[in-house]
Amino acid sequence: MARNLRVGVQRGLRQSIGGGLGTGDIFTLSPASFDFARTGTKDSRITFTRSSTGTYVAADGLIKTAASNAARFDHDLATGKSLGLLIEEARTNLVIYSEQFDNSAWTKSSGATVNLNAVAAPDGTNTGSIVNFSSSSSRFFQTRSLTAGTYTLSVFLRVSSGSKALTMQVFNSTDGSQNKNITVTDSWQKFTHTVTVSNAACQLHPVRPDDIGDVYVWGAQLEAGSFATSYIPTTSSTVTRAADVAEITGTNFSDFYNQSEGTVFAVAEAPNQTNVVVASLSNGTNNNKIEVRSSATSLTKARGVVRTAATVVFDKSPTAGTDRFRSLVLAYKATDSMFAADGLLSARDTSVPLPSVSRLYLANEFNNTDLRPGHIKRLSYFPTRLPDATLQSITS
Repeated sequence: MARNLRVGVQRGLRQSIGGGLGTGDIFTLSPASFDFARTGTKDSRITFTRSSTGTYVAADGLIKTAASNAARFDHDLATGKSLGLLIEEARTNLVIYSEQFDNSAWTKSSGATVNLNAVAAPDGTNTGSIVNFSSSSSRFFQTRSLTAGTYTLSVFLRVSSGSKALTMQVFNSTDGSQNKNITVTDSWQKFTHTVTVSNAACQLHPVRPDDIGDVYVWGAQLEAGSFATSYIPTTSSTVTRAADVAEITGTNFSDFYNQSEGTVFAVAEAPNQTNVVVASLSNGTNNNKIEVRSSATSLTKARGVVRTAATVVFDKSPTAGTDRFRSLVLAYKATDSMFAADGLLSARDTSVPLPSVSRLYLANEFNNTDLRPGHIKRLSYFPTRLPDATLQSITS
């Protein structure tokens, strides 16, 4: 039955493409097409796990908490635009009392004071604090002992009206002050500051004043890594958000997969690090897989890889666009394989021994569980090698 379904879809695709079907309609012929940004739902064929809660921005613009093992469909905090399925690696918020800024864990000096639970926060509750700086030397910070490495400090900030120039700072006696100038407006925004520090006790200043006045503050976070992830609330101790894992296995996979040819299409967030997998067709080992991913060497490039019997038999890395999201597609066939990123086609490969695979990993692979791409807007699989013109048009 599964084979008959695939053959029928292949025949329908070829007839439709030959008849001039528009690229906007072609996705209706995919037996496995997940338009996460539009639907905001998880297909029942996808197995999703996360062994902790996790936060996300809901369609109403408020930060909400998803239960363990519940997929998160995220939105832009400023615009409300749907960003699709959020898949993140495990991270730990190293700041304690991330919302309770009146706690003694937060040092207030030179006239800095905190009015707790004074304004509506980004999650809609009345947990936002007003921090008043009575002078430009007022300080508000938390000290944490860190091992040497790269960290990202983040916080949600706003002012009552207009805009205000402020500073985020990480300080220790070895590295000195690492500052980032920011401009805060009357709408809640998440600000981030990435630094590299020595093994030292570090003062974390989510906000420092350039002049006197009030600043609304909520949700401070420090995490090991070169970019910020979704907010992890804490109280008296650090908190870890587990990794998101999404995959399709068993007959849910074999019912749509075609071993001899196919096309994998994805619209995913441009990566913050190299070697990030968006989609991996695999047999559960590193030896046999078909992947769309980021480059191993450059964030400006995307990458399509086929690995068969532990040998890389296809590897193309065209330059991708500079927008927040990238459109990627890998079309495979033993005699005709090609990868495209944002409308740019790779060279054709006419000899690609294809691996035998049994599952689809979304946004990660089994041997790189600490890497996640963030948001996936769309993921589609076609059981046929789509034509070059179609590859170019659906990624442009």
